[in-house]
Amino acid sequence: MSTALGRPVGVTVVAVVATIQGVIAVLAGIGLIVERNNASLLEHADVSSGTISTYGWMAIIWGALALLVAWALWVGQNWGRIMIAILEVLHVVGGVYLIFAWNGHYLWQGIWQIVVALVVLWLLFNPRADEFFEGRTA
Repeated sequence: MSTALGRPVGVTVVAVVATIQGVIAVLAGIGLIVERNNASLLEHADVSSGTISTYGWMAIIWGALALLVAWALWVGQNWGRIMIAILEVLHVVGGVYLIFAWNGHYLWQGIWQIVVALVVLWLLFNPRADEFFEGRTA
């Protein structure tokens, strides 16, 4: 199944989720920068206002990168798919670590992390998605 633009629905779903993640990260970063001098936040986080600002800027940069990758997926740029694939492989590795580390306390989190990563990889690397990305780079 594909959208009217020829983009597979799975690729569209991943692009939309990446867009939402990017927007949330940018907004969170802005929120951290605005609230960097909030006494309650500083006490709760047990860090300086400068550290909160740094985290805010890092979140904004991370969010901007997520939005760039989401755009790349949306328009069929293969480099965006490769960037997501690298992150998902890291999620699989992290999930395996969670399964076997910490005396099994994070078993289900590890399994869930692996399952989600594999689903995203399948959505981006199934035959229809391959056709879409190959058609855009030809």
